[in-house]
Amino acid sequence: MPRVRPSNPRTPAPARVARRRRRPGDPRPSPGSIPPENADLRDGAEVTVTAGPDRDAVDHLQAEHREITALVARGPRALARLAAAIAEHVRQEEEVFYPALRGVAARGFAPVLADAIRTNRTIDRLLQELSHLPGGGRRPRFDELRARIEEHVSVAEKSVFPEALRRLSRPQRVSLGERMDLLAQDR
Repeated sequence: MPRVRPSNPRTPAPARVARRRRRPGDPRPSPGSIPPENADLRDGAEVTVTAGPDRDAVDHLQAEHREITALVARGPRALARLAAAIAEHVRQEEEVFYPALRGVAARGFAPVLADAIRTNRTIDRLLQELSHLPGGGRRPRFDELRARIEEHVSVAEKSVFPEALRRLSRPQRVSLGERMDLLAQDR
């Protein structure tokens, strides 16, 4: 039978800590602690500050695919932003993600990566052509660009990412995601 302590009217009730709702960017409390509002840090920190949740390489590339798809939906008027986003995406894929995946993927997967790189080159060529065309002649080329981007996203979602999820552990993917973030910051 659990022991029940009698209440003592002279003992004050524990103070309730008013909690405000966490906002993005707020430091996360260390497990099992409640950070005081005016923390005295002489005895150590009560809060661990993090840069946010770990984002692995696949999550990172999927987020970029969504951004690029949204820019494509805006049409030729977003061409400059689209070109910059694609250039950064291709750089991260080809300098970080594809080499790591090539090292662990099955032998038969090499042609898929080679095809993805060829698609990246085609997209780059179309972007170059579009930048030199007058406004009226852009629509057919832009439609071709849209088709190549949709093809790239489809291949990545259906074969490249599943292979990465099978062959790369979560810590490996997080490490690759961190390298991609650092590569993006170097620009």
